[in-house]
Amino acid sequence: MQSYKVEVRRIDRMHAEALVRDFSLTLGARRADPAAGFNPVETLLSAVGDCLLTSLDHVAEASRVAIAEASVELEAERQEKPPLLTHIHYTLRIRSDATDERLEHLVELGKAHSTVFETIAQAIPVEGVWQRA
Repeated sequence: MQSYKVEVRRIDRMHAEALVRDFSLTLGARRADPAAGFNPVETLLSAVGDCLLTSLDHVAEASRVAIAEASVELEAERQEKPPLLTHIHYTLRIRSDATDERLEHLVELGKAHSTVFETIAQAIPVEGVWQRA
């Protein structure tokens, strides 16, 4: 079993800082203030997207499929009471010479091996599409 540890501390009324090993990430800590930086939902969506791309890269390398470029755009829907996310939608864009069938298989493997994607998908619906970049 693998474990993870991150420290998040308040910097000021507008910002928090996440620390892990020798890395830091400044986060927005002011509710509904887009000037503060990534808010918690945007940070969560970033984690889902990064984990999916990381997993996709891993399975593509193991399958000897070259991916020249990959990006993912995510959107979440939030309800007010109680405040929670109800749905996440993603669009995954891939540039590769592989066939559509091969890329479809890699995307499914990538999702299945993505820790954060799978964890969130068990809590709320996560749906999306992939397309060529």
